[in-house]
Amino acid sequence: MTAVFIDGVEYVPKAEVPEVKQPEIQRALESLAEIQYFSECSHKHRAWAWDAMNALAPELAQLSADNPQAAYDRIRGTTD
Repeated sequence: MTAVFIDGVEYVPKAEVPEVKQPEIQRALESLAEIQYFSECSHKHRAWAWDAMNALAPELAQLSADNPQAAYDRIRGTTD
């Protein structure tokens, strides 16, 4: 994950991910974030996954475009 330090304060990419109450949607977002994070997937498949993620959670999709690891961590709940 890329962090920026300004005056000794670390700034990391964040995204507001609304609480997902439907387990099916949560699993779909997790899978889409995985496709973005594990870049071994073909470019075409990653583009399709990004389109789907953008339809479900635009802020998460933008975060995945800027920092796939941050999006992966965010949707998995492994960062605050």
